[in-house]
This record gives sequence, C-alpha cells and structure tokens, in this order.
Amino acid sequence: MVLMRVSELAERSGVAATTLRYYEERGLLPARRSPAGYRLYDERALDRLAFITTAKRLGLDLDEVGELTALWSAQPCSRVRAALSPRLEQRLDQARAQAAELADFQALLRSAHTRLQQLPDRDAPCDPGCAFLTDLAPPEQGGHPRSLPLADTGGATCLLEPDDHERRLDRWRDLLAEAASTPRAHGSSWSLPLEKAGQVAELAAAEQQCCAFLDLRIDFTPQRVHLHVGVHPDHRPDPDSPAGRAARLLGALGPAKES
Repeated sequence: MVLMRVSELAERSGVAATTLRYYEERGLLPARRSPAGYRLYDERALDRLAFITTAKRLGLDLDEVGELTALWSAQPCSRVRAALSPRLEQRLDQARAQAAELADFQALLRSAHTRLQQLPDRDAPCDPGCAFLTDLAPPEQGGHPRSLPLADTGGATCLLEPDDHERRLDRWRDLLAEAASTPRAHGSSWSLPLEKAGQVAELAAAEQQCCAFLDLRIDFTPQRVHLHVGVHPDHRPDPDSPAGRAARLLGALGPAKES
C-alpha cells in the first residue's frame, strides 16, 4: 500500500496542508502515524477529500460534513443518499429565498437608478422635499420594501435596461426559431427538442424575475421540452412597451411571432 505524507496529499489534492491538519482535528480526515510521528494517508484519502470538498461547495457546514463523511467511509451509498437528500432540499429552499431577495433588491436598484436619472438638477442641498429621498424612505415596521415606479406599462413593468432587454429578446428569437407553437387561452405553448431544455429554463427563469406579469411553465415529454406562456388578463402590458414586446414575442398577447 502506497502511503502519502501530508505535503504529498496537499500537492495531489490541491488542499492546503494546514487545512488537511484541521480536517484531522475535526475528525473528517483520519491519518496514520509513522514511527517518527508523521501523518500518513492512503489513496482513499483523495476520494475522501473530494467528497468533503463537494459537500462544502453544496453549503454544508463541517458538522454535517463530518456526519456524512462517517457514513461515506463505513456505510453503503444508499445511506449517504438518504442522509444527504433532505439537507440538499433545505439548501435549495434557502437558495430560492435568497434568489428572491436578490431579485427584489436588483429591481429596487434599477428603479432607483431610473428615478434618479429623471430628477432635475438642483443647486440647493437635498432636503425632505426631494422626491427621490422620500420614495427611498425605509418601510414601516413589518412592511415590505417599496419599489420605485418605472414607465407606466398598464400594470406590467419590465425591469431590464434597454440594452439588456434587446439582448434578451434576441436570445428568445434564436431559441424559438426552431420551436413549434400552439395558441391557447391567454397565451401560447412552445415545443422544442429536449436538448434545449437548459436554455429554455435559463431564459424562463430570468424572464420571470424581470416580468412578473408573465406566467411561464415548463414540462417534459421523452423527446421534447414544452414552454407554456401566459399573461393575466388584468395585467396586460402595453403591446408597444418593452414588457409588451416580450409578451408578444412569447405569444402571451396573441400571435406567437413578433411582427
């Protein structure tokens, strides 16, 4: 059996020697000892380190990593899977909540920047009469952050900057060029090859964060991915606004193809 000292394991794994020693102290990476007292590791330590590194990238703390590593080293994969699954579900819920908070904050920043650019120049100092400062006042206790109004789009607002909006539309056009569309009530359905599922999901997620008035849903059949697009009748944007152009292109306002 080939044994490695800590310096060799660090070189082969890319994990610093100080981290390897810390993992040993935490019980994550046991080491043998040579007669001279040096730490020695077998080849299995590389696999163990890969497992630890992946678990940390998934957001698990070291106590959880320790529990999972103990299972990984002594139990069948089914036990590791059963223990890991609920932890990943919890991290997914946390990530979704964080993404929603970031999307709200991004919308607030974009709205604030737009409002700021619209204000006239003033030689006087800022004071409570400045509408921008008033609109950015903190919410009341228990309330929610206030977003600033952009151009009126009939109750539906697109939060993208103009250049970003055009790039998004171009990506949708490229993707939908090879898609088959079917009109439906308050929208359209699109059918694409299954290999396009990643692009569909990426664009749909980005569009949902930008234009919340759109209802975008995805489902699958063995060979196809299907995108269903709709818009609530009470939140139809102006067809000529940025939001309306996106809705028309996706078939949410009638024709599936933008004229």
